[in-house]
Amino acid sequence: MRARWSWGSPGPRFPSFLIALLASGGLLSGCASVRVVPVPAAGVTVDAGTVTIEGDGIRLAVQPSAWAGSPAYLPSYVTPFRVTVRNGTAASIAFDYPDLKLFDDARFQYTALPPVEVERILRSAGFGGPRGREARRPGEGPLLRLAATVEAPSQPVLRRRVVDPFFWDPWWWAWPPYPYPYVAPRMDDVYLQALRVGSVEAGAQVEGFVYFPRLRAAASRLAFEFHYRLGAVEGVLAVPLRVERGGVGGHPAGL
Repeated sequence: MRARWSWGSPGPRFPSFLIALLASGGLLSGCASVRVVPVPAAGVTVDAGTVTIEGDGIRLAVQPSAWAGSPAYLPSYVTPFRVTVRNGTAASIAFDYPDLKLFDDARFQYTALPPVEVERILRSAGFGGPRGREARRPGEGPLLRLAATVEAPSQPVLRRRVVDPFFWDPWWWAWPPYPYPYVAPRMDDVYLQALRVGSVEAGAQVEGFVYFPRLRAAASRLAFEFHYRLGAVEGVLAVPLRVERGGVGGHPAGL
């Protein structure tokens, strides 16, 4: 008996989620890249991609474009900075997320995002995958065909569900099912590498990433401001930054 293909039978084809990944890779390669770099200025020191300023015993060091954690695509949705705060005074200082601000050349303000908000942004973009026992229903997304659900820490079991679409999909392998599950990227680094806000004791320092919303397309110059409280006295330290944009294929584009 000869196998016969017709428009009515799906037949063996590439899985939808592979097509989606390949397409997204092509789109990303064609988009302009954005990189933030320090700017030399009076009162600040620039060394190895980090800009540092010190005043009244408080030292602030900011390193832009330094994210190397998971997920790797995080800088496409938020703007991360590695920040180090050193308290060289004899008393503790305090700061919170609203005290970390970013201004562009039009004085458009970006306020630091807590890690839980960053995770929400990444998951809403469709790359976070199912969370806990929550799972999407068939037809709700192109990456649904195979889902990996990780149970709670008390039940470290990895389950794989093969879901056949309710509608005919010309890019779907009807049988046998594709053997490799889609595993959602880990979000641990978003929390573990974040800067801890609160108080910094005398002689101590804290270090971690601060996340801001994605920059406006028109932004070319930035000012990173760190506001703090030293007892009843309020202070602020600011460092200048520049936005570099590359055209398609990595060719520089005008700011």
